[in-house]
Amino acid sequence: MQKGNTAQTESSTLAEVAEVLRGLDRVAVTTHVGADGDAIGSSAALLGLLEKLGVEAVFCHEEDVPNYLRWMIPEQERQLPEGYGLITLDTSRADRTGVPIPDSGATLNIDHHADNPGYARTNYVDGAAAATAEIVARLFAELGVELDKRAAEAVYTGIRTDTGGFRYRNISPETHELAADLLRAGVVPAEVDDRINRTGTIEQLRVVGATLQNAERYGEVIVATVDDEDYRRTGGTELDSKEAIDALRTVAGVDVVAHLRQVPKGTKGSLRSEKFDVQEIAQGFGGGGHRLAAGFTLEGLTPEEAKEKLLGALRGRLDLGEKR
Repeated sequence: MQKGNTAQTESSTLAEVAEVLRGLDRVAVTTHVGADGDAIGSSAALLGLLEKLGVEAVFCHEEDVPNYLRWMIPEQERQLPEGYGLITLDTSRADRTGVPIPDSGATLNIDHHADNPGYARTNYVDGAAAATAEIVARLFAELGVELDKRAAEAVYTGIRTDTGGFRYRNISPETHELAADLLRAGVVPAEVDDRINRTGTIEQLRVVGATLQNAERYGEVIVATVDDEDYRRTGGTELDSKEAIDALRTVAGVDVVAHLRQVPKGTKGSLRSEKFDVQEIAQGFGGGGHRLAAGFTLEGLTPEEAKEKLLGALRGRLDLGEKR
């Protein structure tokens, strides 16, 4: 909860967000379901900042932190503790938070998804930021708090994963300047890479292989599916299969790649592109994200059924050519 009242606002400045953080007493930090490197990295960094501000803060999420990211947040609460406010990070919609938002509302919403409508009492959304972790790093500077190695590693993880290892088009000169500052704070990129990428299993390797085996090309589009039978045969999981999407992007002449994977509710889809607005496609299916990286869930549909819907949405907007 907060020590004092904070005025409700739709769009706040970084200084106003810093003032909210200064006024906190007890707060829980959460992020989106299906948490990734930026979700956990920005959360871990903010927890470090709050600790230095003397705020009692916990990470609160109903889902387990993914194994390859648990080194940043080894402990978590499953439910929002009584008397705690709630900060959401990297979460574009209120229905995707890791724990339900209380009736009193979320205290603060920090994000870099441009389609975030601003659902908290105080909101800071910068769609130009490469990662939400980049915004958290700005808050350290705004509050005059030094980025120690632990927080710097968390920020670096968020930026590194959300930029595809500094390969995507969402990178700015400021992103690289921040990366240099993080290295000066003690980050060793090779060590972070080991923690993120050298934690796989043979089952993960097999389900990624099955996903790639299922890939089909339609002109400028590649669609890969993975279903319950693939999980059973390989021993891998839906989360394990997500590693396949970067390999799909390596095919020459392809602009849009789609990874469709079976989940209990239906099919979860991830879209990536170099030029085409995949966010608009995802929004048409009730999802969202960024212009060149977005996602959605189609309830009650198998991956093959979801593929037909996706191709229907893309037909006439991209050259689908012949199936290969």
